[in-house]
Amino acid sequence: MLISKIELNQICVDLENTRVIDQLTLAINQGEFVAILGANGTGKTTLLKVILGLLPMAHGSIDMNSDNVGYVPQRLPLQGGVPISVMEYVSTGLRVKKVNSFWINKTESKLIQQALKTVGLFDIKNSNLFNLSGGQQRRVMIARALVSNPDILLLDEPTAGIDSDSQDSLKEVLDAYKKNLKTIILVTHELEVLEPLVDRVVVLGTNTKGSVIYNGKLPIPKHLYSIAHHSHEDSVNSKSILGMNNS
Repeated sequence: MLISKIELNQICVDLENTRVIDQLTLAINQGEFVAILGANGTGKTTLLKVILGLLPMAHGSIDMNSDNVGYVPQRLPLQGGVPISVMEYVSTGLRVKKVNSFWINKTESKLIQQALKTVGLFDIKNSNLFNLSGGQQRRVMIARALVSNPDILLLDEPTAGIDSDSQDSLKEVLDAYKKNLKTIILVTHELEVLEPLVDRVVVLGTNTKGSVIYNGKLPIPKHLYSIAHHSHEDSVNSKSILGMNNS
């Protein structure tokens, strides 16, 4: 079995001549659920894209002993102009490149159907993706990330803008995934229902001596409350962010 350990060494990232991530060093082990917190502009989403190889580094190195990585972005990368079914979209998460990316064989169909059952959307597998609610679309994106059974799962704000039932469903999916010793990295403004699953929190800041200003267990230190708790377009529960949920 591959041990999905990730080592980030002295990562520096510049976007439009601005240092977004500075001297970030972090190791994440197999089976860990790590939450990345921090104010807007501290490089949380950028970090995920660097791990995926979608953005270049100005300095540093990344070592991962598995390239089977699933990714759930903040928003659907597709526009609503061309109809696409739920199954067709999930099929694009399969790791084997095909001549016709929307042609699905029997083996792939079984994998897709299992992924949709996992997120509770099997019954709408033939629906137009763009006719679904925001919460349903988010769950479809999660199914797409899970369909190849990745060793590492990256999630960018998966609970933003979805109702409590969808959040509970997401928690069940990620809990089962974690129990299979999969590695999960979550970027979020709000832990809320996912808080019990989190093993470690990394808080990013704009410190010139390094982007990581906290790396440890919940709750985070009190002097970092104002950094982790900040405004966002979706409502945020400050006690959840700080690891202070009583539930």
